[in-house]
Amino acid sequence: MTNAPGIDLRNVSFSRGGRAILDGINMTVTDAGLVAIVGLNGAGKTTLLSLLATLAVPRSGRIFVDGIDAVAMPDRVRSRIGVVFQESALEPRLSAYDNLSFIARCQGLKGRALRQRIDELMTAFGLEALAAAAVHCLSGGQRRRLELARALISRPRVLLLDEPTLGLDVAARHVFWAEIRTLVGAGHTVLCSTHHADEASRADRVVVLHRGGVLADGPWRALCAHVPGTIRLQVPDIETARRWLSAQGYAATIDEHGIAVAVADPQAALPALLQRMPYRISSVDVTAPNLMDIVDHWNDARESEPCHQAEDAAA
Repeated sequence: MTNAPGIDLRNVSFSRGGRAILDGINMTVTDAGLVAIVGLNGAGKTTLLSLLATLAVPRSGRIFVDGIDAVAMPDRVRSRIGVVFQESALEPRLSAYDNLSFIARCQGLKGRALRQRIDELMTAFGLEALAAAAVHCLSGGQRRRLELARALISRPRVLLLDEPTLGLDVAARHVFWAEIRTLVGAGHTVLCSTHHADEASRADRVVVLHRGGVLADGPWRALCAHVPGTIRLQVPDIETARRWLSAQGYAATIDEHGIAVAVADPQAALPALLQRMPYRISSVDVTAPNLMDIVDHWNDARESEPCHQAEDAAA
């Protein structure tokens, strides 16, 4: 274990077919923790992870993983990372155990050390009863857990996950993220791309990519603090309730589902609203900001910066 940042990208750019995919990315991850990379399709999430995994070379800039130059010494970087791709890297005809054994041998383990490491991982991920089962017989959630075990064979400091829960049901996703949290607690740095807002909200830090650049970077709650969510109310007299809400300073509109009240942090605002409202409420639904809302908000904020700077300069 070194004292160098787990991940350090310095002004990294990448192009494909003459089109810029990443443009001047700077990002440092110094401590163990879960960092989510989010963004709309085409934002550059998979490309960023491919660069870190040494599967691609940047057009410009420098990439360090655990203090090692990923371009100059890709083999050394590969020994420091574990990767779970969108597409499965498992051999479907082999058993769960043999899949782990194959990758362990590729990474230099053998004999008792190999068997002990595989047994540890099979137990940790609840796969011991499936050791002899062929991968093509496993469920999607079981295969994803096996992928994660495979990525951890060499005890990597840095774990790269590219949309790891793609295709999993809600229950399997919950189990998967519980396992990731255990890994973070054990000192791993986990960098994960996702398009699910609920998954990003589990992270210690969220990096929003947009059009090949870093649009925003910080805790999920801070990124959402000024992005309106919605409290939706069903009341007997909708128009009267809407007028009352407007008079109290709420941004309330009527749609086919009732009254929609736009508020920052709707979960936090809901108790006070229910306590103050003098009308009977038959149902309440809360919708947090989604990824598109957050991207739009921060994009608007960035586009308004030159105007603010011009105003400040004029003052």
